[in-house]
Amino acid sequence: IGSSEKMVVWILLASTIAVTVSALGPPQYVGDGRSRQIARVNHTKKLLCPVEGDPFPFIEWKKDGESINELWDNHKVMKDGSLRIKDIEVENAGKYVCKATNGFGSISVNYTLVVVDEEKDVVSVDGTEVYAKSHEEDLTKEGAPPRFTSPEKMKRQKIIRPVNSSLRLRCKATGNPRPQISWMKDHQELYSRDSGRRSSWTLRLSDLQQMDSGLYTCVVWNRLGSVNFTYHIEVIDKIMSKPELLAPHPLNTTVNAGETASLQCKINSEMQPHIQWLKRVDDPKFKSNNTIVISKQPFIILKSSEIGSGSDGTYLNKFVIHHVTEADGGMYICLAANTMGFSWRSAHLIVKSKHHENHYSYPIERSNLNLPLVIGVPGGILLVVIIMAFLFFQRRRKTQYHQGAIVNGPHFNRVPTQDPEPYLGSMHSGEVKTNIHVNPIHGTQHKNLYAGIPSPHHMLSSREKLSKNSQSIDFYTDISSVSQSHHNPHHHMQQYSYNGP
Repeated sequence: IGSSEKMVVWILLASTIAVTVSALGPPQYVGDGRSRQIARVNHTKKLLCPVEGDPFPFIEWKKDGESINELWDNHKVMKDGSLRIKDIEVENAGKYVCKATNGFGSISVNYTLVVVDEEKDVVSVDGTEVYAKSHEEDLTKEGAPPRFTSPEKMKRQKIIRPVNSSLRLRCKATGNPRPQISWMKDHQELYSRDSGRRSSWTLRLSDLQQMDSGLYTCVVWNRLGSVNFTYHIEVIDKIMSKPELLAPHPLNTTVNAGETASLQCKINSEMQPHIQWLKRVDDPKFKSNNTIVISKQPFIILKSSEIGSGSDGTYLNKFVIHHVTEADGGMYICLAANTMGFSWRSAHLIVKSKHHENHYSYPIERSNLNLPLVIGVPGGILLVVIIMAFLFFQRRRKTQYHQGAIVNGPHFNRVPTQDPEPYLGSMHSGEVKTNIHVNPIHGTQHKNLYAGIPSPHHMLSSREKLSKNSQSIDFYTDISSVSQSHHNPHHHMQQYSYNGP
């Protein structure tokens, strides 16, 4: 054999040894994860020990902590490591453990064997106690006592409703076996012939009267335990006040484009109000049937979310916008209403553009133009303009000088070279004096001002000229939370009510 052939043989041998060494190790679990097994009385059940390893592990079985050996009547450990149980009895139910061990380590696989006696219609999980078999129980899953699925929706214990209204009380729960539910009023069980009608987890009460006031308790139970919850229901003849929106919500909010914006409001009301979110329409060309008018301004109706209940007896509602865009910015209103009227509070959502941070940053290299050329050409043009302006003003002064000499002789008044700065406070035209009073608007140039007299909707442009015969007119700017050009909008609240039925 040549040297090259020997080299190939050695490489193959080394690879084989490496693969063999890498395969050695502690036992590994290769099962499907189903640790709960069902067996029936007088049947045979085989429990696998789903492990593998190199070297092959030694298998040992235990039941409830006791080792299984040849002395056990109907239990036998097979050559493949599995456990066979023949002629199963109720006492064979319990916890089984398969332990696999080799020179590198060990691993254990746990089982729960549930035994069902079809003749007696009973089930045993531990081999000592039995209970009645139920179609509501999933034997492949571990038993669990009842628990409420939505406890956060059950915080409001006291509920007020007007006469002739309807009400639904819900106590949804889960458990294994599936829980049963019953309802009581003032500690007396309710039946279907009473005013309450049970459907699934919900008690429905219709045409409420004051006599229906009281404590309504749901009791949910299964064989492993029970839970209960009590609602305090008060039926009143008439709602006395409209909802009150509690400050400071909703709050003015600023977010970056692409983020999530959240506005919320908190309401105090005798009964659960209707809550609606609205957005002011800033585009005059926008047309939609899904709009309402508040304070002479159009608002679009937004999709409302579920109303939550606070532990202090208030109601909560949140409006969330995911992946905000600049178009989502504007004024929003939270409106709450009941039979006595409605109230609302407003807030502004400001959306910053993604390019806002780079608005004043410029790249260092704008082009490949020659720097002296870029500076020199504009500089030369500027110099020519300055010289021409100087000559023009010199010629104008000489012309004015000669005209003054001809009209007035050697005595003349000096003419200023530039017009005096106009005075905004008053302007004179003949004998008529016109005063214009303008409230200052800091930080923003407003093209239009709202005229206080004669019409609040009259718009006057700053470029319009007043007639010589015009009377004195006062102009006032009314900057409020609905002003689009106000960079720091303040919180505004105005309440409206109507006479309900």
